[in-house]
Amino acid sequence: METLLQIIGFGPAALGLFIAADRNGRLQALLDGGVQVHERSASFSQWECMAYAIEANSPIADFLRGIRSDGAFAQCLRQPRVQHWLQHPEQVVSLVEVSAFLRQLAQVILDLCRDQPNAAIHFAHPVASVRSAVSGFSVHGDWGSSHSRYLVLACGARVRDLRPQEGAATTASLCSDRVLRGQADPQLLQALEQGLQLLVLGGSHSAFSVVGYLLERFAGRLPVGAIQVLCRQRPALWSACAGVAPPLQARDLIDEESGEVNRFCGLRGAARDTLLQIEAGTWACVELHIGSADPRPWLSRGALLINATGYRPRVPGLLNAAGVSLTLDQRDGNLCKHPRTHELMVGGQALPGLFGTGLGYADRRGATLEVGVNFFHGRCAGNILHAVL
Repeated sequence: METLLQIIGFGPAALGLFIAADRNGRLQALLDGGVQVHERSASFSQWECMAYAIEANSPIADFLRGIRSDGAFAQCLRQPRVQHWLQHPEQVVSLVEVSAFLRQLAQVILDLCRDQPNAAIHFAHPVASVRSAVSGFSVHGDWGSSHSRYLVLACGARVRDLRPQEGAATTASLCSDRVLRGQADPQLLQALEQGLQLLVLGGSHSAFSVVGYLLERFAGRLPVGAIQVLCRQRPALWSACAGVAPPLQARDLIDEESGEVNRFCGLRGAARDTLLQIEAGTWACVELHIGSADPRPWLSRGALLINATGYRPRVPGLLNAAGVSLTLDQRDGNLCKHPRTHELMVGGQALPGLFGTGLGYADRRGATLEVGVNFFHGRCAGNILHAVL
């Protein structure tokens, strides 16, 4: 039997396809049609997709909304902690807690696929290349190859590489992802003990999450000016703080199906608060430089660079039937989708059967990014399932 769908990646975005299928009563049809998921992690024991040591930038309701209370994932909603969240939907919790909840959803999907002859989650399956043909897509890796009618890229994103003029050649650098996962504490502590400044490059949500992390984790070890933040321009602020679930604003977008809200119109939550506190002079250990994005003067003095300049979608090598490399269309760091079919595009044309979801693959409504980061099981997943099923 031909596989209906292959999914590259088994992070939150991939989970969202199964959650949306369950919500729409199409989960069994998806599994019966044939699903093969290729995940580069060696095993499920390494699954920690959102285990960042900071709070979420959205209330917990945004992660729970759209999961059926009587569906395949009902058991995940019945546990006491999640019941408390459901009773207090405005609560903002840590991403470590969110990651643990998503892990439980992932376990349900693993169990479902284990019992289905046409479905499988493959760990240690990094994808090296994808070949597109009229009949569908062939996915290749050192583990072999497989073919399907449709393909979804749910590969996530990686921290944007720095250009040489941004200090990419320096060896004393960290990416924001490692810092926020708590993986760089020894290196950060060593730099502070040596009297080096910590140089945060970027005005993204990640950048001010990093600053907030440093202020909390290394309180008492940060002298005046220990943290330098370089931004090309002052970051935009979301129009309301995330301490409680705020009323909708004029530029917010609501998903009619899942009820989720697009809250990605600037800094929000703890990151927003951190920026405002810095500007108010609350933290003498932090200096903010707006309009200055050249780290070289600080690097010449030995500062430790933390790259928080944003993310770029992770895309496997894509070839056409003749083996010629294809480049997916991008706009503002986000892959473009056809406005009607929602397929990814090459040279202004939709590539039939190829879809994407998650960070770097968010849908657009006009000129505005729609859901696609925290909101992994909403409109974007629904559009894909409608096309595939």
